[in-house]
This record gives sequence, C-alpha cells and structure tokens, in this order.
Amino acid sequence: MILEQIDENLLKIANESDVVLKDIYEKIDDVCFYNSNRVLSAFIENNVSYSDFADMNGYGSYDSGRDKLEAIFATILGCEDALVRPQIMSGTNALYLTLSALLKHGDTMISLSGAPYDSLQEMIGISGESSQSLKAHGVSYEQIDLVDNDFDDDKIVERLKKNDVKLVEIQRSKGYSSRLSLTLSKLERIITKIREVNKDVIIMVDNCYGELVEKKEPGHIGADIVVGSLMKNLGGGIA
Repeated sequence: MILEQIDENLLKIANESDVVLKDIYEKIDDVCFYNSNRVLSAFIENNVSYSDFADMNGYGSYDSGRDKLEAIFATILGCEDALVRPQIMSGTNALYLTLSALLKHGDTMISLSGAPYDSLQEMIGISGESSQSLKAHGVSYEQIDLVDNDFDDDKIVERLKKNDVKLVEIQRSKGYSSRLSLTLSKLERIITKIREVNKDVIIMVDNCYGELVEKKEPGHIGADIVVGSLMKNLGGGIA
C-alpha cells in the first residue's frame, strides 16, 4: 500500500510560518527558560530534599513536604504565604473559598474586569438562587466593565474614593469570553492607581490560566491575594 504524502504546498506554508513567527517563538522560549529557572530556584531556596516526599498520615501537622510545597508556591507567585491542597478541586472552588473567607455580611466586592466566569456567577449570586452564594449571605456585588480590553481607570478610581469597598477582584484570563486576557503591565498600572486612592481595599487576582505566562506574577506587582486552580498552569492554591 502506498501512503499519500503531505501536500507540498502545506509543507511550504508550514516552513514559511516558522519564519514569520520566529520572533514570537523566541519570546515564548525566553519566558519559558526564565520561569523554569525561577521554579528550580524556588526548590533550592526552600531546601527541598528526598525526605519531603515521604508518605504522611493522620492530621499532617508535621508534614514538611506540604509546608515546603506551599513555600515554593509563595516564592514563585511573589507572596508571603500560600495554601496548596488537593481538596481545592477547581478554579471555582478556590475562588469561592477565598471570597467567602474574606467577605462577610455587609461587605461590598467589585469585579474590575467585567462579569466573572459563568461558574462563579452563581457562587457570587449574580445568577441562580443558591442559598450558599455571597449575595445570600449579605455581600453586595458590583462590576466595572473593561473598555477596549483594558481597565476603566477613571471609573475605578472614582468608585474606590468612597472607601466603602472591602475587596476588588480582577480576572486576569479572558476565560470563556471573547475579550483579550489582561497583561501584567495593565494590572500593575491599575493596582498602582488603586493604592493611590485606597490603601485598605483587598486586591484579589484570579490568576487561573495566568501562571508562568509572563516573567512576573500578580504578587510581585502589589496584589494582596492570588488565586489559581489545580487544573491550570501551576497547580491548585491560594497565595
């Protein structure tokens, strides 16, 4: 049997694409090598050893492996501490766990990147009738939509001048919407402006799908808390 060969025109297009995209590939490789070094350095800095991989049982009160894993995550994400557990089963789980811990009856949260993931909307209370939603527990929700794939700086600053907001949430990834994902340079700009008018509001970044795609993380540029998912780039954790 004679196998059909790939069309020569397709091979030509593939080769041309490699040339056209060369600069983009080089940039991706640069970020990859840089972050690989950051991860390996975090292992060295936190003195990971063979004994840290030993089996543990009971309450895990003296689980040095888990403690070092969380220290590694904190180092990589630019945060003081981290919570990394297999019990955090999804991005929605991690986000709701964080929001429900930080927000209580009478508090207000604002999404600065428009509507969040569909799965999180029910947990907040934007949609559905869940008795466990933040809204059902007395938390108020507001959102400020993006303008041309960027933050509405003026609207955000004016709203936060009132000093009555407990937490602002930023979804870094486009998620399932058609907008562009938010770059760290945009995050850094708006975090700086927020801190100029409100030093107390909690700045939380939904970092799902965003870990290790740039040379820094939200924790390096002033975010108070960074939330990721077990199924995404880096692993399940809150830092």
